[in-house]
Amino acid sequence: MASKKIQIEPLTPMDIHKQEFKKRGLSGYDRHEVDSFLDRIVNDYGDALDQIADLKNEIVQLQGQADKFKKQVAEYHAIESKKQAIITEAKEKAQKIIADATIVADNKTAQALIDTDYQRQQLETIKFDYERVKKEVAGYRNYIQELLQKAIANLEDEKWQKALDHYFSTERFYPPDGSEPLTLTDADEEIDEDDEVDNEAGIEVNFEENIDDSHHSSQLIEGDSPNISFNGVDSTGMKHVADKDIIFPDNYKDNN
Repeated sequence: MASKKIQIEPLTPMDIHKQEFKKRGLSGYDRHEVDSFLDRIVNDYGDALDQIADLKNEIVQLQGQADKFKKQVAEYHAIESKKQAIITEAKEKAQKIIADATIVADNKTAQALIDTDYQRQQLETIKFDYERVKKEVAGYRNYIQELLQKAIANLEDEKWQKALDHYFSTERFYPPDGSEPLTLTDADEEIDEDDEVDNEAGIEVNFEENIDDSHHSSQLIEGDSPNISFNGVDSTGMKHVADKDIIFPDNYKDNN
């Protein structure tokens, strides 16, 4: 049968204070010395118990602070882990953005080089075409100027006027004395006022002149003539042929 463990009550200062010793024989302990010693033990033991209680309370308080610090440390580690995860994710996103931007920049640079080369080729082609057209226009202008100069040189006053009348379908009366021509309306009015007709002179007026088409056919010409120069041009850029003023397109532009 197992022996029961006897639980001894912890010794208290009161137990020490109440403790009494039995006297044995004639020569026992001095009662006063024993009581004085027991009083010292009671005081010191009571102080020790108070210190132990204070230390236990302090331990409990420190344990609470330690638990609080442990909780803060755990929270700090959680925040640190989260922050590290955010930093890692941000780095990955930044690297991806940089890589994508680099690809886009390289593509745009390559495309810009291609476009620049294409535009340069186009510009060279345009310059070449411009010079070619410029030469063709200059040659055509010189050709037209020569034709005009020859036509003007071959025209006389009356032929020039008749050519214009023929072109604009104007009926005009040309007096035999070489005076200024009159339109058909003016000539009829003059004849009606004088009421005399010189029948002896035998003047025949032909209002439908046969004009050589090679000299008097007129065509409208469009184009620039920036460099027209020939004898007989005054300071206003007008060509005088038999008291007639001819203004070329560029001369008109320069004077307006």
